Amino acid sequence: MYTAIDKPTFWDNKYKTHESNWDMKSANPVFIELPDNSDFLKTGRTFIVGCDRGYDAVLTAKKGYAVTAIDFSSTAIDFAKAQVNENTVKINFLNEDFFNLGKEYNGNFDLVYEYTTYCAFNPERRKEFAKKESSLLKKDVKLITVLFPVDDMEDGPPFRIEPIEFYKNFSQYLFLELSTKQINSVKPREGKEILQVYFKK
Repeated sequence: MYTAIDKPTFWDNKYKTHESNWDMKSANPVFIELPDNSDFLKTGRTFIVGCDRGYDAVLTAKKGYAVTAIDFSSTAIDFAKAQVNENTVKINFLNEDFFNLGKEYNGNFDLVYEYTTYCAFNPERRKEFAKKESSLLKKDVKLITVLFPVDDMEDGPPFRIEPIEFYKNFSQYLFLELSTKQINSVKPREGKEILQVYFKK
């Protein structure tokens, strides 16, 4: 089931045919303010899962974080690399399947950030994703995620995220620190997103 979305060609074609309607053409406004909050986040090694065209990765690199960013789509990665050249920042881009990421990345990062990735792949792999994503974090550091979409919608992608299901999958490895709908979502996504922050002990 959902075999097409498990192939990079599916996502490459979405970009090439201008069907990437998840692309806001800018960094996520919910995320923009967080790297400036030194009481909340400490500058360090950051891993961005499903980096899309690199907007959030570039923003984070400009804030002084050492950024590694991954995406399945070579088309998205090519665009992201062009942004790096335009903004004179350094980012380590990985064009590969996140589920196949090597164990050498485990426990290497001070921050992991994900947005519109959990809703995009085969929902049957969500428990596997939670384990994989959590494994990247060092102890006492954070995973930031913006759950979207959390409203009722038809079969995806994007696939609906049930917050309690997300919590159950991640709470096996991490502790929930913050969960709120009081966020600066773009207008079409207002009320359809939840910011959650987890940490690893």
